[in-house]
Amino acid sequence: MAKNKETLQKNLQNNPYVNRQEEIRKAKGNPNKNNHAKKKNSNYGGYTAGLPLADTLPGRAAQQERVKLPLWLNITLAVLFAAVLIALTLRMTILKDSLLLTYITSLLLGAACLMLFYIRRFKRTKKSAFYSLITVLLCAMGAVYVCMGVIGLLTMAGIL
Repeated sequence: MAKNKETLQKNLQNNPYVNRQEEIRKAKGNPNKNNHAKKKNSNYGGYTAGLPLADTLPGRAAQQERVKLPLWLNITLAVLFAAVLIALTLRMTILKDSLLLTYITSLLLGAACLMLFYIRRFKRTKKSAFYSLITVLLCAMGAVYVCMGVIGLLTMAGIL
């Protein structure tokens, strides 16, 4: 029997796979032996060190992520707000008495309100009374300003 054990030990020493498994087992050690987290005044967190952070991760995932708007919508918004800014600047400074610019400005402002109303469908925010109120106001003000601009332009053209 002793000879069989010695032969087995020799074979195990020459087998790299078994040697590697033995090294891994020794490196892991006894998980119950060194439990530093239970020792008094220990700053070693052990297996429970990540638990407070892990508890906050689902809360962060539930928060609203920033939603990327489509490229065409970003470009349209930039052009629209640049046009509104230029039209309002011209209307307040150089062309104060121009009816045409007044109607164009109100048409652009209405289009901006309707564009913001359209963008709100991409946002995933909590539904509340204030959110609904702002959505309704954007829609109503956009419709009113677009109608005022179109009616004014049609009146200037002599159609109405």
